Amino acid sequence: MPVTYDIFPELNLVIYVCTGVVTPTDFFKVGDQALLDPRLQNKTRVIIDFLNADLDTSVSDLELAIRKYKEAKQIGKEVGRTAVFTTNAGLRHLGETIKLLSLDAISNFGIFHNDLDAIHWLGLPEGEVRQHWSELKEKAQKARF
Repeated sequence: MPVTYDIFPELNLVIYVCTGVVTPTDFFKVGDQALLDPRLQNKTRVIIDFLNADLDTSVSDLELAIRKYKEAKQIGKEVGRTAVFTTNAGLRHLGETIKLLSLDAISNFGIFHNDLDAIHWLGLPEGEVRQHWSELKEKAQKARF
């Protein structure tokens, strides 16, 4: 599975770890599972770790991202502040494109090249988040093989 997630209600945080080649369909299939998880709260903060993944996307996938954001908002689980962790500059441009496509598009996200900057931007405790994140990365690697 190219996308692994876990929810940490005590931090109001969900972390997604992506590995290999990930399509928006892959990501949102897992995102739909997270939306149904009772631990997920409205405006839960999000970390999406794309450090060890490549995003395989097209222009039509941008519309999918906007639609999924609106669906979450309609069911009372609006996406909270979202930090995308990647070294891929193309993802930063993709994020800016999503912001420009729709006034209702996700606008509360940032692209980070440093995990510590992402954690601080989300206003989360560094040690606890790093521990959870590290454990989830290990789980994602094991699931890959």
